[in-house]
Amino acid sequence: MALLPMLIAKGEVCCCLRAKTMFYDTPDHDRPESLEAQKAGPFWCAETQSLIGPDGQIAGLEQCRGGRACCRME
Repeated sequence: MALLPMLIAKGEVCCCLRAKTMFYDTPDHDRPESLEAQKAGPFWCAETQSLIGPDGQIAGLEQCRGGRACCRME
């Protein structure tokens, strides 16, 4: 499983965060080097359809977490 859907399911990142890796699955997704590459993005916000979230800040794995005004954990 790709890293981002797993983090969303656990409630660790905003459910609006998106990355290309969410839309395909390969056996490589679970390899350590693949997981590291997935952390680099690119990411975007599903709400704004942009690299910038509704609060005007960049979307990313580290940024889109609880405590951010626009963050939705579902």
